[in-house]
Amino acid sequence: MKYKQILLLLSILPSKAVLAGYSIYDGQYGNLTTGLFLETASFGEIDNQSGGSQKYGLTDGFIDINIKPHIEGSFNTYKDSRLYGGFSYAYTNSAGHDPSGFTHHRLVTDATQESDYTNSGTYLDYRDTVAPEDLYAGWRSGKILDSNESITFDISGGRQKYNIGSGFLISYGADNGGNRGGGYLWPRTSFDNTIIGRINIYNTKLEGFYLETRPLDPAARRSYAGTNLEHAISDTSIISFSYINTQNKRTLHDDNSTVSLGVQTVDNDTFDGRFEFSPLENFKFNSEYAYQVKRTSVTDRTTLDASGGFGQLTYKREDLFLKPALSYRYAIQSENFDGMSPGMTDWGTWFQGEISGMWMLYNTNLITHMTKLDINPREDISTHLIYFNYSFVDPTVFEQTSSDYGDEVNLITDWQYNESLKLTASLASFIPNEGGKEYMGGDANKTWLQAMFYASYNY
Repeated sequence: MKYKQILLLLSILPSKAVLAGYSIYDGQYGNLTTGLFLETASFGEIDNQSGGSQKYGLTDGFIDINIKPHIEGSFNTYKDSRLYGGFSYAYTNSAGHDPSGFTHHRLVTDATQESDYTNSGTYLDYRDTVAPEDLYAGWRSGKILDSNESITFDISGGRQKYNIGSGFLISYGADNGGNRGGGYLWPRTSFDNTIIGRINIYNTKLEGFYLETRPLDPAARRSYAGTNLEHAISDTSIISFSYINTQNKRTLHDDNSTVSLGVQTVDNDTFDGRFEFSPLENFKFNSEYAYQVKRTSVTDRTTLDASGGFGQLTYKREDLFLKPALSYRYAIQSENFDGMSPGMTDWGTWFQGEISGMWMLYNTNLITHMTKLDINPREDISTHLIYFNYSFVDPTVFEQTSSDYGDEVNLITDWQYNESLKLTASLASFIPNEGGKEYMGGDANKTWLQAMFYASYNY
């Protein structure tokens, strides 16, 4: 892979997701595309919460639906530069209550926390919401700075997607679930009130960004401001660095709050480094390490240090039957680590497990070993067998005595039937160990089984 190809890859990966669509116009003045994205996921559970005390009231089956119409367009200007923008709407609904327990008759007792997304009462068995999702506009420089487009500039703003690396820290900008529905599909991912600038110079990309999250609880709203630098050292290695400052963006005053503003205020500095390297033709190594300085209050400015990261080695053989790929990953997030706003870029990242990572655990105070086998029986079918082992860095954080949480196995098959239709089926099982039994309730001693069927249509 040459430098120009690496630059193109760096430019595309963190950008807004490209949806399929119907071309209304594509000519000398620009283009205009519209489309519709439909998806649904249905679940069946056996012994969810491993039969523990938190199982009470949960449903053994539930379903998510997402409908997202969208429109994107661009207008050509001087020297192939262009103005561009996009808009989408998201309708989601959920029937039943997912295994997190969050949506089962969860009382919102603090009236100051009410908003369009929470009610002072209970979550219903059927919940649906329709609201705008993406709304952004931007400008790309084209050939203004360089006739070969080896030097380009891009600036955009509004509500849009943004991703750093594998999504370990920054990927999903909005909460789902609760009264919004779609707790598994997670269709709302865009950050709010964003400003993102990108400069690409040959094999180097520099970004500056400001992002605001859209949580269910408006008091948990936060902003991320920082920079991201990615440099292709060679055809086989990329090194990256990011700095991110995290602040509260509370929309509520401290009046009548049960928690003081000083305790709720967030002021964290995160220093993040990433490295991708392919030492041999069939091997790939990628890693990330984040160091955080966390200020715990406004008054005394006490600080806490935290860290997290991972290392992953993958061996893949395109020349063998089934094109197997075998991966091992070790990930750790310390007991004070701020998991920030991670998201999914592949199965197992960064919801670590279809059961535990999706419904139970957060990316903090956690050690995870993941072993993954990917095979491709056909060009349109891929199968993934993933094993996770979980343990807590410090079980006393959860007032427990054991750090041994448990083991999980996921079997997932994706079928890309055609350009528009994708089908996925998965079977997952979780076996709690002593730490898992304590975490979910002392009587949580059963093997938790989950079946999922997913379908999406992208037009």
